[in-house]
Amino acid sequence: MVFASGFVEINDINEIDKLKEELKSRSIIVDETKEEKIIFLVERETIGDVKKTLDELRDVDGIRSVYLAYYSLEGGDEEASEGSVPFFNA
Repeated sequence: MVFASGFVEINDINEIDKLKEELKSRSIIVDETKEEKIIFLVERETIGDVKKTLDELRDVDGIRSVYLAYYSLEGGDEEASEGSVPFFNA
C-alpha cells in the first residue's frame, strides 16, 4: 500500500465544502481545512495509482494547485523491481 499526503489550494473559499465532497467521492481522506487549503491523505495499491489520482485532481474545477507533502512506500522495493512509475525521475 502506498500513502501520500498533501494539500490542494482552491480558487474560492465559498466552494470548500463542495470540493471536500469531491475529494471524498474519489476515496481521498480529507484531514483538515485551513483557509483556502484542503489537507488530504491518499491510499492506493501502487505508486502509479497514487500519481494518477493526484494528476486527476489538477483537472477538478475549483482546484488551483495540488501539493504533495510526503509519500510512503510499503513494499516499495518490490514495486520498484516490477518497473512501476516513479514520482520523480532522478
